[in-house]
Amino acid sequence: MQAASGGLTQGDVDEVIAASKGVFNQAEIESLYKRFRALDRGRKGYISPEEFLSIPELSINPVAQRLVRCCECPNFTDFVKLVAPFSPRASRDDKLAFMFSVYDVDGDGFISREDMSMMLKQLAGSSLSEEDRQDIISRVLALAGGAERLDLPSFKAALGSADLANMVVEVPVDL
Repeated sequence: MQAASGGLTQGDVDEVIAASKGVFNQAEIESLYKRFRALDRGRKGYISPEEFLSIPELSINPVAQRLVRCCECPNFTDFVKLVAPFSPRASRDDKLAFMFSVYDVDGDGFISREDMSMMLKQLAGSSLSEEDRQDIISRVLALAGGAERLDLPSFKAALGSADLANMVVEVPVDL
């Protein structure tokens, strides 16, 4: 098989395009591979948490540590799956499923009061008191039908009208 881009065969590219659910084309996969290789300083085949946090756009994100824990030491395919929900071609369902996985802190398939509280602490820091956090959580759960926790379908329903247009990162492609 011929190499498509510095170490990737055409088969590798096709496999990664499929893993991204087709939201990236060949040129974007090759560009992402270059970025992945630049981040993988030790050429280990994966990105360490420290390398992951060296991405400037990520390092300033208040939930950066949570994102690192969601995808600890991703290989290239995992890296592409991680950034795929941020493609302008990603489906709304894929974007919401990604958001759900970030907010489901304990990974039990539900966003509980505890999960929401931890995420609010990361997002708002000390600007919200515990009482304010609990009030926000109670209002969110009431709006979502009064359950004590949200599964993925409830989460999607609760965010049914949310504008996700800004959940996009363009992949620069060398022409």
